[in-house]
Amino acid sequence: MKKSNFITFLLLAALITFCLPTTSFAADTGKITGSEVLVIGDSFLALSHDITSRLQQNAKNDGILASTDKFRDLSVSGTMLSGGISPNIPTQFQNGVNAGTVKYVIMDGGGNDCIGGSVSNAVTAARSLFEQMGRSGIVKVFYLFYPDAQGGLAATLNPNLNTLRPQIQSIVTSSTSPKGYFLDLRPTFEGKYSSYILSDGIHPTLAGSNAAADAIWAEMKKVGFFGSTTPTQKVGDCNNDGSIDAIDFSLLKQYLMNAGSTYNSYMDLNADNTINALDFAIMKKYLLGMVSTLPAV
Repeated sequence: MKKSNFITFLLLAALITFCLPTTSFAADTGKITGSEVLVIGDSFLALSHDITSRLQQNAKNDGILASTDKFRDLSVSGTMLSGGISPNIPTQFQNGVNAGTVKYVIMDGGGNDCIGGSVSNAVTAARSLFEQMGRSGIVKVFYLFYPDAQGGLAATLNPNLNTLRPQIQSIVTSSTSPKGYFLDLRPTFEGKYSSYILSDGIHPTLAGSNAAADAIWAEMKKVGFFGSTTPTQKVGDCNNDGSIDAIDFSLLKQYLMNAGSTYNSYMDLNADNTINALDFAIMKKYLLGMVSTLPAV
């Protein structure tokens, strides 16, 4: 090769290298750090960990989590909110906090308590756990609640789940520090139990796990769970899903039935710093169209 041609070749090579896009060499960074997301709970999550795996993939696909990052999944099969085998769910949480910074918690819990008939203990433990999370500086908690049990367990387990569900929902959605989000998985599984639940009647198949994770992820995106900001919550929107509807009416009713509930300004519909039957009546009138506006927070 002639000297002039060789110099031209080097210049072209340098120019091409300079002009190549740099995105393929850029650091693959997500919006969150995976280790700051803690997954805790029982075998609905822990039997296969497929729900966590799918959630991680959804987060990566949407640029929330780096491709090589992952959540910390400390969920353990057979565990309870109150007592039971170790580490129970509150202990899983504390172990996670002890190991490093936690900002977000994804969890289930209470199924095994219901199997053992300990609904009231589960409620007490859940309330205590949320207080513990608040003291630990947790920013947000996403609580997924089970679909209906199938087969032989249905007759004994579902009544207890039906008792526990609204109480857990009330604890979660009334929590502001950490901010709580609750998702009932029954609508996701409705009509598809034969393919979404294993023969044991309670654990999800791979298809069920993926469907659950996709429903969780859709709700997380809707409420901005991993966002830097969350939608402005309105008075009356008790579950902060952007609308005031029958679900909020049910949550307010559950709140009033629970004497130990902490004051929640979003349920104070007449802004008198007290949540009582007057707020319940205002909510009813609002849903019936008799009242068109509610106070701002």
